This record gives sequence, structure tokens and C-alpha cells, in this order.
Amino acid sequence: SKIAASLGLRYAGLPEPEIALDGVVRRVPRLAAAAVSLSGPIRMHFDARGAVSGLKIVPQEDIGQAPMRGEVELHVRAVGLNFRDVLNVLGVYPGDPGPPGSDCAAHVARCGAGSAHLNVGDSVLGHGFAALASVARSDSRLMASIDSSLTGEQACTLPTTWCT
Repeated sequence: SKIAASLGLRYAGLPEPEIALDGVVRRVPRLAAAAVSLSGPIRMHFDARGAVSGLKIVPQEDIGQAPMRGEVELHVRAVGLNFRDVLNVLGVYPGDPGPPGSDCAAHVARCGAGSAHLNVGDSVLGHGFAALASVARSDSRLMASIDSSLTGEQACTLPTTWCT
């Protein structure tokens, strides 16, 4: 309040740890309740391409059916975004690139027949379909087991890097 008084602000309340002055307007940070609280699986969604600000988090519907032959269901831990994803969201990628997010690190939740190199519970990295979500699917041939030497954040940066 001493600073406020020295600035001629006539402030009599509790001292604010932060204040922004923009001409005549005084701004202070405040926490507000979230409009909607999401629980359960979520995914990134956009109604239209064109701006990163168009991305929003929405509830993810249950995939329901078991993975098909050669397919795995993933509980996504981390997703690596690359230039393709940026172009996709901005709407400047040629053709329809599908949903953003591919490079991921995950735990295998379910395996379809023909996925002999992976087991439920394995930590994996690779290319998932629409991996900007709590749950994703992938062709098991695009996933590789990893050990504890890599964190999820490190592992999700590798799939595209290894392919190029």
C-alpha cells in the first residue's frame, strides 16, 4: 500500500504481490474457477484449422472395441509435437494429414492378435494415431519397447527423429 500511495492510487486494501499499471487501468492476478472440469480420458480437438488457439481439450469417447489384429491400444504418457503437427493445426499441410499428434510414449493397455513383440503393461515409443489423447491406437509394428533409461518425455521425441 506504500507503493500504491506513492503512485497516488488511494489503495487501502491488503498489499498485492503483483500489480500491472497500464495508463489508468490497474490489473492484479486472480485465480478463477474453471468453467468445466474434465475427468476421465481427454483429447485435443479443433473445430477448424487455422490457429493454435483453436485447440481445446474435450472428453474422449471410449474406443470400446478390442484392438484389431496387429493393433495395440495405448495409454499415452507423452506426445512429441513436430513441424508436421504445427502445419496441420495451422491448416497449411498439403492434403488431409488427419488429427495432430503421432510421436508418443505410452503404456500398452491392450494388444490385438499378432502383436507378439509387445505385452500389456510394456512401456513403448512410436507412432500412435491421434496420440494427443489419453488413449490412442497404433499398428503394433510402429511401436518399440523401451526400458526405464528413458522418461516418457525423452522417448516421445525419438520416433520421427529415428525415421528421418
